[in-house]
This record gives sequence, structure tokens and C-alpha cells, in this order.
Amino acid sequence: MTRLLLADDHRSFVEVLAVLLGAEPDLQVVAVSRPDEALRVGRSGSIDVAVLAVDGAGGDYLSTGEALLAARPDIRLVAVAQGCDVATLARVLRTGFRAWVPKAEGVDALLDAVAAVLRGETHVPPLLLTELLAHLFREEAEVRTAETRLAALSTRERQVLEAMAHGWSGAEIAEELAISPNTVRTHTQNILAKLDLHTSLAAVALARRAGIAGP
Repeated sequence: MTRLLLADDHRSFVEVLAVLLGAEPDLQVVAVSRPDEALRVGRSGSIDVAVLAVDGAGGDYLSTGEALLAARPDIRLVAVAQGCDVATLARVLRTGFRAWVPKAEGVDALLDAVAAVLRGETHVPPLLLTELLAHLFREEAEVRTAETRLAALSTRERQVLEAMAHGWSGAEIAEELAISPNTVRTHTQNILAKLDLHTSLAAVALARRAGIAGP
């Protein structure tokens, strides 16, 4: 018996899907409609596969999936989505999801994905694979370009930029690095000049493309 968690902001959708999947003799289904409920049920240890809707308006199930994996590395995650956004698909796979199923593909496609992840496989619709690979290659090229540009910064300038990317204020950066606010402003001006950028937001965006995490 496979214990399956379904989570989607749209309660009617998740309840109907639970009824359809519950008809399978080897599935035991729990349906929830809030990320906190999904996290509580998933952490309990009674779930084998969590099917999370990653495009809902009310909750962040990507973060829920990440938290579930931190608490339960053995749990398998399947993402369901209304559309086929390749950037979201790439983020989903990086988070640790093993499968992606467009909602339009129906119950049979979801069952195939669940079976695949239980076998230890990754399941992505074939038509999306080409777009996904192209997206990943573009991202890799952007990261290399950003890293090359950031190499022009001094160690201290990079520390200031990393703090900016984490959302710190000038005063917080000054306190953390034990420098004056005026020195922070000077470093920021030097960063913009070396990177040939006009705003701190543009510098932060470049830093994040290079893999420096945000808040």
C-alpha cells in the first residue's frame, strides 16, 4: 500500500482527485488544501509520496516540498501544475521533486509519475525535456557570465554585494563587516562602476544569477 499526500490550494480539485486516486487498490490517499497541513501530514512519517501543486495562488508548495525533504529525505515529491512553465520546472527539480505532471494530462499520467518515483526514477513529460535542457544550458551560460563579471570585485566588495543580495541594509552591512556606513556606500559605488551597472538592484540581480542566494 502506497500512502499518498495530495496538496492543492483548490479544495474542490484536490478532493475530486483524492476520490479518483482512492479508487486504486494499492493507494491510500490524504488530501489537504494548505501548505501547513501538507507539512504536518508529510512530516508524520506516514506518507510515501507527496503530490504538491506548485502553481497555486494561496500557498508556496515549493517551500513545503523543500521542508518535507529536510525532515523526511526518503519522501518522494511529485509536482502538479496548471501550465508548463520551464523555469518553474527547473526550480522544482532543483528543490528535489522527482516528477512533474501537468494537470491537463489527467489521473493516468499522475499514476505513471507516482509509479516512476517509487521506482527511484525522475519523470518529466518528454515534450518538455528539450525545452528544459535548453533552459538549463541558458542558465549555465548566464551563471558563467555573471561569475566572470563578479571576478573584477575585491574580496570586500564581494562581501558587501553578498550582503546586499541577502537583503541587508547599509547599516546592517556596516555592523556585520565592522566598517562605517560611508565605507559601505563607497564599496557600493565601486561595485556598480566595476560591473558597469546603474542601480544596486541590478547588481543584486547579477549576484543572484551567479548563485549568490537571496533572502
